[in-house]
Amino acid sequence: MPIQSPPRKVSETENMLRLLLCVDVLGNVSASQLWTFVAEQEVMDYVSMRLCLHKLITAGELETGAGALNEQLFITQRGREALALFGSRLPNDVTMRVHIAAPEFRARMMTSQQVRAAYETASPGDYRLNLAVQEGELPTIRLHMETGSRSLATKAIHRFGQNAASITTYLYNLAAQAQQAQADSVAQALPVDAVVEHSASEYMAKLVLPGKKANLTVELLLPTRDVAESFVRYLLSAERDEATAKKLVDMICGGKRIGHK
Repeated sequence: MPIQSPPRKVSETENMLRLLLCVDVLGNVSASQLWTFVAEQEVMDYVSMRLCLHKLITAGELETGAGALNEQLFITQRGREALALFGSRLPNDVTMRVHIAAPEFRARMMTSQQVRAAYETASPGDYRLNLAVQEGELPTIRLHMETGSRSLATKAIHRFGQNAASITTYLYNLAAQAQQAQADSVAQALPVDAVVEHSASEYMAKLVLPGKKANLTVELLLPTRDVAESFVRYLLSAERDEATAKKLVDMICGGKRIGHK
C-alpha cells in the first residue's frame, strides 16, 4: 500500500493571503458570498475564514462599505500591496483555481439578481428604455433612459446585463459619498416625488440627470429617508448631475455585446 504524505498544514498568514486573493479577484462581495466561493473551491474552512476575515479588516487590508454597502467587502490599497509583495508565496494550484472559478461565480451572483432591459418606445429619433435590477420584491435600481441615438439605445439594451453589477456598486458608492458630504452641505428643497417610502427600511430615491448623450431618470433603493434625501441632494448639484449622467451612460453601454467580438 503506497504511503501518502499528510496534508500540508496551511498557516494563518497563507489563509489571509488566500482571502485577499479571493476578494481581489471577485471584486466587491458580501461575507456570505465569499464563504460560498471559499467553500466551493476548498480554500479553507469556515472558522478559519471568519478569524482571518476579522484580522484582515482590523489590519485595514479589507474594509466594509459605508451606508447601503455595509455588507460588502472591498480590498484596500494596503491589501493590494500585501498581495503584490507576498502573493507569490501562495501555491500555484490555489491561485489558478481562484482565477479560473471567479468569472463563473460572478456570473452566478449576477443571475441571482433579476436584470431587465426593455424598450418603452423605439421610434426613429426617440428611444426610451427601462433598465432595472431587482432583488426581492422591489427593484434595487431602475434607470429610465431617453436618447435620440439608435446606436446608444442598442448598446444599452444588449450590454446592461453584463454591466449591472458595476453600475449597482457605483450608485451605492455615490450614496455613501453623499452621506459623508451631508454634514458640509446646505439642505435644499427636494422635488415632491424625490423620495418614496415603501417600508421602515426601504426608501426609493428618484432624480433626473440630464446628459449630452442621454437623459436618465435614476431610482435607487436605500435603507433610510435621510440616506435617500442626501443621495438626491448630492447628485442634483450643478457640478455632478451631468457628469454622473455621462458616467452612467458610459457604464451602461461599455464593454462588448455578448456573443460578439
